[in-house]
Order: sequence, then C-alpha cells, then structure tokens
Amino acid sequence: MRMKLLALAAGGLIAGTAQANEIYFQLNRNFDAVGVRQAFIFGEMNASGTISGGAFSQSFNLGTEGFAVVDIPVSNQLSANTIQNLGFKIESTSDLSAYMLNRRSQSTDMTFLIDRANLGTRYVTSGYFGTPVSAEDQVSVQATEDNTTVTFNLSGGEVVTRTLNAGETFMVERTRNLTGTIVESDKAIAVFSGNRCANVPSGNTFCDHIVEQMPQVDDLSTTYYVSRTPRTGANGDAVRVVAAENNTVVQIDGVTVATLNAGEYFETRVGANGNVIDSDKPVLVAQYLIGQSEAQNNTDPAMTVVPGADQWLSNYVFATPSGVADFPTDFISVIVPTSAIGSFLLDGIAADPLSFSAIGSSGFSFANLDVSGTSGPFTISADDPFQLLLTGYDSFDSYFTYGGALFAPGASPDPDPDPDPDPDPNPNPVDEPGMLALVSLGLGGLAMLRRRRVRRG
Repeated sequence: MRMKLLALAAGGLIAGTAQANEIYFQLNRNFDAVGVRQAFIFGEMNASGTISGGAFSQSFNLGTEGFAVVDIPVSNQLSANTIQNLGFKIESTSDLSAYMLNRRSQSTDMTFLIDRANLGTRYVTSGYFGTPVSAEDQVSVQATEDNTTVTFNLSGGEVVTRTLNAGETFMVERTRNLTGTIVESDKAIAVFSGNRCANVPSGNTFCDHIVEQMPQVDDLSTTYYVSRTPRTGANGDAVRVVAAENNTVVQIDGVTVATLNAGEYFETRVGANGNVIDSDKPVLVAQYLIGQSEAQNNTDPAMTVVPGADQWLSNYVFATPSGVADFPTDFISVIVPTSAIGSFLLDGIAADPLSFSAIGSSGFSFANLDVSGTSGPFTISADDPFQLLLTGYDSFDSYFTYGGALFAPGASPDPDPDPDPDPDPNPNPVDEPGMLALVSLGLGGLAMLRRRRVRRG
C-alpha cells in the first residue's frame, strides 16, 4: 500500500483515474418543506462542474477554498409513492466528494454520496421507525438509465414494482418499519433510506429526519468495528445489523447474537469500549445518534451506514460542512489500528495518542476529535486503513455520515484495491516519505490550506 502511495506521489495525484465525477442523489422529504436542501461539494481547488435535475441546473466552482455549497429548491424534495423527474446529477471533469444536506432547523441529516461507478442493482436498507410515535419510514430510488425496472421487496411482504427512465425517482413511504427492505433492479440505481422524523431509540424523544445513501449489496462486508460517538449518553449509539442473505449468523465481540434471514435485523447499543461485529455472510450495519431526551445533551437522531473493515481507506480528503452549510460543532470519529496511531495525521498534524482508547483486545483503537474550527477540505491519513465517521451538532439538531470508503472514495486519493485493516505488527518506515510526499502534495494544492489543530472530545 505504501509503495502505491509513493507511486501516486511520484506520478501525480490520482492522474488519469476517474473516481467520482458523476454523482447521483435525490431529496427524501424532511419533516416538512421548511429549511434548505444543499449539496456540499469539495475537492480540488477551482474544480468546476454542474448540478442538474428536473427543471434545475446550476454550475459551481470550488474556488481557492476547495468547496462549494449549492442550494437545491425545497420544492424538489420527493413526494410519496409517485414517479417524479426529481433525480439530481453532479458532473465534473475532476474527482469530487459531496454530501447532501437535508437541512431544517431541529430536523437535519446529511449523507455522503456514492459515485456512479459504485451504484448497483441490489440493495438492503435501514431506516428507523421508532415507537410510540414516528413519522414515515422512507426508501427512494433514482434510475440512471431509461427503462429501468425497480422492485421494492418491503419488509412485511409487500412488493412494489415501477419502471423508471433516467433521472426519474420513486419514494416508498410507510407508517411502519421498512428496515430490511430489499431493492432490486435491472440497471444501476441510487438508493436512499431513512425516516421523515424518527425517534431513536424507540420510546425516546425528540424526533429528527434521518437519511443515508445505501451501498449496493456487493459492497457490504462481514467484519465491522463500531465505537461511541460524542453525546450518546450512558447507553451509546444505536446500531442495526441487517442481513442481505438467509441464514446469516451475527456475532458481537465473538458471541453469537442472532441468525437472520434476508431483510431481518438485530438491534443493539454500542458498548463503552466499542464492539467488533462479525457475520458469516455480508450484512449492512447502520449506526444512529440518539434523541436528546436520553442523551441529555445537545443532539438529536441521525443515521450513517458504517463502512466494513475491508472498505476503509488510509488517506481521506475530508471536509466539514462550511460556509452557509456550517454547523457550530463538528467531530470526527475514527477507528485506527492501534499500531498505526503514531502515523495518524489530521491535515499534517499528529493527533494526541492519549485521545485514543482500545476496542478491547481487537488491536484497534478509537477517538472522537473536535474539528469545529475547520473550513474546507484537508487530508487525514495513517500508515494503515482506518474508519472515518463525522457528526455535527446544533440546537436539537445533528448530522451523521462517513468520510469515504472504497465504495465511495470521492476525492480521496487512496482507492486501494486490496486493503488490509489488520494491524501491521512490523510497520515498515522505509516508505514513509512517500506518504509524506502525498500529504504535502495535497489535492490540487490542499496542503496550502492553513494547518488546524484538533481538540480531544
């Protein structure tokens, strides 16, 4: 892997490799039509492109700050159970990362967007229909090609089939649990799942919109690591493990907790020292921030999918929402091989090793790092692949998503085809200058951005 980084640094950063210059998204409806819907795009300085969908079209330029915020009219959010021409596409000649922010005061969430090359034809989904009161669970799709047949195998046995042309969307909403819905199509589609305003966990308040783009089943994994994020109270984040195949055995920290058929799920809470989730067949893992009444802190529900350990990167180009998309408080939550903590760099600055805590005897450690003072893109790297999640907090509000993965590299420069998340007992420092060269090159001049220090969360 380090030799690959050296070659990239010598040959020009991601020269000639098309990763994420065509990105699709749609707007699951929020609690209501109040607020703004935003595409937050970041990557190479001065990169340009367009966002188009329905009657909307707008060009953008990332400028010297390396990011752009494009407001999407709220009128473009989806209606339930009807075919609409409301799919959006981001196009550029440069590789980009992008978030979709479904922004409403006290009801926000955000999702990392997956590029066109990594969309597929089979998905399993997770939302959260909390009790006693919850808004509708949602599953939406967008077709990337004409004459695409899509089948929603909803949890509970209901089947919905629609035929869509490129850019057309269809969103299923039900006032019941849709976690475990299996979506299949004959051409590549973009799938988003969540809830209009969910209570997490059940019996807790207050509700908040949750949304995340689902990775295709082919990109799911059998080993996952989870750790607590900030502001999740005494019981930690909620987690759902959703099976994509029948007779899937799920273990947590080596103990069998469930045998699931396709579409069934197991729900748990993240332990104080994190957990290791293993399965004998690929599963989807979704992690949730909890409501303020249980957390007893300034937060609210939000959802992310968790990248499996074989989907981690060792270099990320990352940005918190900035400019008019800014949140007052932002954290990154990382899980790193314990042997690689000394190599972990956030925008070229080493993190305090005391910020990290071990996940049992797994050989991995986690940390929550406050990055509230950042603006625009910067690099996060280590000698070995690691997991990157991000959270943001406002008054009765939050967002939760991940910072990239092999199935969604965005502008990150390290799409390693064969990552090894296991700790390296004999790290080889010989190639470290290659890593440093890569970081110093930045992404089209990212290293010119001012260095920012992080605080322990």
